Amino acid sequence: MKVIGIVGFKKSGKTTLTMSIARSLMDRGNSVAVVKHSSEPVDHRNTDTGQFMEEINWVALITPENSEIILKGNHNLKEIMSYFLVDFLIVEGFKNLKYFPKIVCLKEEDEKNALDDGLVLFTAGIDASLKEKKVVNYLVSEENDLEEMVSQVEKRAFILPDMNCGKCGYGNCYGLAQAIVKGSEVQQKCVYSQDIISIHINKKRVYLNSFMSQLYQNVIYGMFSPLKNIGSLENARIEIDLNSKSELKKQDNS
Repeated sequence: MKVIGIVGFKKSGKTTLTMSIARSLMDRGNSVAVVKHSSEPVDHRNTDTGQFMEEINWVALITPENSEIILKGNHNLKEIMSYFLVDFLIVEGFKNLKYFPKIVCLKEEDEKNALDDGLVLFTAGIDASLKEKKVVNYLVSEENDLEEMVSQVEKRAFILPDMNCGKCGYGNCYGLAQAIVKGSEVQQKCVYSQDIISIHINKKRVYLNSFMSQLYQNVIYGMFSPLKNIGSLENARIEIDLNSKSELKKQDNS
């Protein structure tokens, strides 16, 4: 999965640009998901769903048109990302997160410094005068500009695990992410961003998104690295035979 953030202050064109980029990526044959950050809660009061949410942590709503799952409480972006298996995830908002690149939408010239955290691929705006002054690189409403923006997203979007292990030599994921955006490093510098785990169940390959791949990798290393006389886990092949329930019952009764 590749991730691109779209950030900016209110009325700067974020939602319009998010929709346009999503449509264009899908037109190019990619699967796309969007996560939007809102500072305002969604009001479910006076509904059956709201009553369930008062006491139950997981609530699902299925209608003829849509289905949705509501998780009670504040969940971080990585937790929500684990539900998506797509080519591209567009994140609108979350401007304080620092492990994926961003597009900055500007409404005023003086907003640029406040939003530039070193992870900006390019800037976009809805005011043509900002492009004339070279404050923004692209216009949200310009078709040719949109095509150039989407091409950059396809080539340069990425996500790091936000583990801050320091194995890349940059101390944390933010430092490596800045270097990738500048073009002096590549995502493969992060050992946890590489597809180094392959899972087959009943001879069928199970495809994992980057978050779940990293999760399983960490679990496996945590389980087996303390064991003695097993050799290196590098390029290891691990086979697990799962007993049936009947076999497990026999073991319990013995």
